[in-house]
Amino acid sequence: MSISWTLLKKSGRQSFARLAVTALAIAIGVMLISFFTSGVNGLLGYANRVNNLSKLVGAEQKPIAGVTPAKITRPYRGNITKWRDKEIGQTKVYSTAETFKLPELKVMQAGEYYLSPELKKTIDEHPGDNILARFGKLNKYLGAIPEGYLTTPDALEIISGVSAEEVKQHGDNYSDIYTTNPADSSTPYDTASVIVLCVGGAILLFPIVVFVSVATQLGATQREKRYAALRLIGATKRQVNRILVLESLLASAVGVAVGLIGFWLLQTPLLNFRINGERMWPSDMRLSALQYLIIVALTLGLTAFINWRRMRRARISPLGVSRTLEKVKKLRIWRVIVLAIGLGVFAWLSTKDGKAFVRDGRSGIASSLVLVGAFLTIMFGLVLSGGWLTNKIALLCVRLSNSASTLIAGKRTAVHSRAIFRSVSGVVLALFAGSFYLTSVSGMERLSFQTIKDNGYSQLRDNTVIITSGALPDQFAGRLAKLPYISSVATFYSLEDEAGTDAVRCRDLAKYTDKKCPAGAKPDQFALINFTKPVVKNVPLAKNVDTTKTKEYLATITSQKEIEKLRSFVAVSAGAGSFDTSYVTSGHIAKQPHINPTIKSLADLAYAGMGVTLFVAIASLIVSTIGGLIERRRSLYTLRLSGMRLAQLKRLIMIESIAPLLLTSIVSCIIGVWTGSVFTKMFSTTLHPTLTPTYFGIVGGGLLAAIIGIYLLLPMVDRLTRADANQTE
Repeated sequence: MSISWTLLKKSGRQSFARLAVTALAIAIGVMLISFFTSGVNGLLGYANRVNNLSKLVGAEQKPIAGVTPAKITRPYRGNITKWRDKEIGQTKVYSTAETFKLPELKVMQAGEYYLSPELKKTIDEHPGDNILARFGKLNKYLGAIPEGYLTTPDALEIISGVSAEEVKQHGDNYSDIYTTNPADSSTPYDTASVIVLCVGGAILLFPIVVFVSVATQLGATQREKRYAALRLIGATKRQVNRILVLESLLASAVGVAVGLIGFWLLQTPLLNFRINGERMWPSDMRLSALQYLIIVALTLGLTAFINWRRMRRARISPLGVSRTLEKVKKLRIWRVIVLAIGLGVFAWLSTKDGKAFVRDGRSGIASSLVLVGAFLTIMFGLVLSGGWLTNKIALLCVRLSNSASTLIAGKRTAVHSRAIFRSVSGVVLALFAGSFYLTSVSGMERLSFQTIKDNGYSQLRDNTVIITSGALPDQFAGRLAKLPYISSVATFYSLEDEAGTDAVRCRDLAKYTDKKCPAGAKPDQFALINFTKPVVKNVPLAKNVDTTKTKEYLATITSQKEIEKLRSFVAVSAGAGSFDTSYVTSGHIAKQPHINPTIKSLADLAYAGMGVTLFVAIASLIVSTIGGLIERRRSLYTLRLSGMRLAQLKRLIMIESIAPLLLTSIVSCIIGVWTGSVFTKMFSTTLHPTLTPTYFGIVGGGLLAAIIGIYLLLPMVDRLTRADANQTE
């Protein structure tokens, strides 16, 4: 072993340069895989934590002998419990020394409460908003809510104790709790989430594997020659194999170590990623010892396998290297069959029966498997058929060629179509995946903007708020008008015989909304307007309005910053401890394009995932191109000796690299857009996917980056084909 190590150290600078590049590629791969695994851990932890308390509410737990149940409820009281459009969750608990106790929580008396760290911080930083007053008479703070009861570190939660009288008065709203771990409390994963997670993993991992594989084989030809030289000076075959193992282990070990260190040092972006506007718990994103072991083992195994397979295809003797050339087989059209099967499944899923199969809750796992399987089949089909498609493109270029560079490039590409496509396959799959995700996300974003037109509250003027509640006192309008941040107040009425329709006096309609009564209407007449349905152009007049019915209120607010104070005021006026719903809706907010936090999170994931995948794929393409140029040094030098100019050689390299890349990428983008549209329509009847400028920017930017990367490698052609660099060839 010592002799093998000595031979390895004396084998030259090129070897160590190649090992450094290989180690860097492995480091990037390990770091990205670690980030992906950590993200999956965080998402699974998030899903398990969702509604950790609320899932107990309403669950019919079986009585446990000898256990007196605690009482728990999570009242929904409208948007008056929101702070800056973020929901504040309240859990009311009744327990005594004799009842079941929630773990890590003290027995709370009426008025005692716990706050989540983020809600405590918000209350302390905004005392004027009087947030705590919205949740009843609270007089004793017991501390921070334990992590186990919070979905995320950013959750706004309050847990408060209630009296026996409260439970007796609102008993129907409370659930009996005998345990916090009921048998039926597991969190189900919806079909779409499972699909996105599996598909996302496949999309990210494949380019990483390709990247590591390409980097591991970098300089393979020179390495084989070096091994032959070692045999010539007396090294045994066993010693050469040991050197191979040492090289592989050295590069892999260094790459794994650097990758894990990079993962530990660069976790901040992942820790700050938000789902529904909230971060995941750092504890949920930690990798287990088993996960670390699997990542290390798979990395070492992959690099060892690639090296072994490469050397197995070459015969090394003391007299030189006799490479076992693969017989160039004619590529048959059967390679397209796998791709056709995947597309056929998606075509069926786009039909009425296919959509019904996916949406049927009973199909659950089966529908997920079908969707994931179809997607992976298309990915595999693109890889399998890519060589055939590249071959046909190359033959077409040969027929249309009018220059030596195009003819030679086309002929070589046709013969080595599989190997050439292999170098661009990462970019092709990245663009396919990106097209799939971005098409879906674009539809969601478009729907979010469309909601402005469908939001009746957008008819309110910017400085207007609407207050609706069935629990406000009769004198509420007068009390509201006395607030310093309220300029004016008007009363309107909800019509019970016309659900969702409100009657507003004409003099108030023009003041508080952008609508007007028909010409000739009197100021005291009532107009019919619906704030809960899509906006209509004209409003009709009401015939008869019963003003003794439910009152609602319109108010002009001096500043949007005062909304939170108003919500607290309404909550207290309606009864902070009640179970009635109340709403404070701002015209300014209603006019803003609202992107659902979940949709935004999906969009962020799609953009980040595509960016990472494209980066890895382009890096793989560049490394593969470098390796190809090194291996073709002799043939390129021969072409230059035969009279081909350097400019023609560079043009040849560009044609060989760019033509298959562009044409196969176009095909993959088309397939990705279509499958993304089908996927979206399977889960929604309102989403309409579109190709946004963002999509074209990312796709175009990725292809341009790949082309620029190849162009920057062209100076290598000159260095590799100089006479002084090929004296020994």
